[in-house]
Amino acid sequence: VSGGEACGYGILTPRENLWLFTQFYGLKYKEAAKNIDQMLDVVGLTEYKHTKMYELSTGMRQKINFSRGFVTNPRIVFLDEPTLGMDVTAARAIRAFLRDWMAKDPSRTIILTTHYMAEADELCDRIAIIDKGKILACDTPERLKAMVATEVTMLMETSPLSGVIGHLKKLRGVVNSSDEFDVEAQKTKLRIVLEGEKFVPDIIDFVKSKNASIHLLRISEPTLEDVFIKLVGRGLSTDTTV
Repeated sequence: VSGGEACGYGILTPRENLWLFTQFYGLKYKEAAKNIDQMLDVVGLTEYKHTKMYELSTGMRQKINFSRGFVTNPRIVFLDEPTLGMDVTAARAIRAFLRDWMAKDPSRTIILTTHYMAEADELCDRIAIIDKGKILACDTPERLKAMVATEVTMLMETSPLSGVIGHLKKLRGVVNSSDEFDVEAQKTKLRIVLEGEKFVPDIIDFVKSKNASIHLLRISEPTLEDVFIKLVGRGLSTDTTV
């Protein structure tokens, strides 16, 4: 199951598309009908089951694409960014379905490719970090995050700051840092990985020395994104995969 809009024949309806693929796999009528109705309900498209595919939105077509992958009762499923193009509510429903699907039969296997760190952390029993075709690490989410357990991530929102990242990276205790300017809110968002909490006051003093006001300050637990940054030395890009 891959992201995007290519999910079947545009002149057919969602139900007709799913029926077609159940017949490719030789499902009996009753089983196919039951599975189709179940998957349309899971993705919230029951009321659109008789609508032509070309009339559906990108997100709706992606939901049908997802349904097609599970309607034939597979033992192994390859998911390539399955929630791409979906809204938050739909993506949450998909993840809930995946957890339930796996729990019902532990012999099933899902291989998931995603750029969403939270999605990988929530769904995967084992994670491989691949950068430019090379596996940098492969372990459980807990063990991967233990690699940076001694580090802390500092999230800060300030009045507009510019040109400070180069100076931040030279400060004692800074492992990595990035910034983002919110044009609409007129504020700078800093994300700084530190060797320990004892270096937090130094960062605060540095920001104040730049005559910037601190609007928000939060210290977070290690995440998979922190593991990525530690292993590849940068944020997630199109060349880096989970």
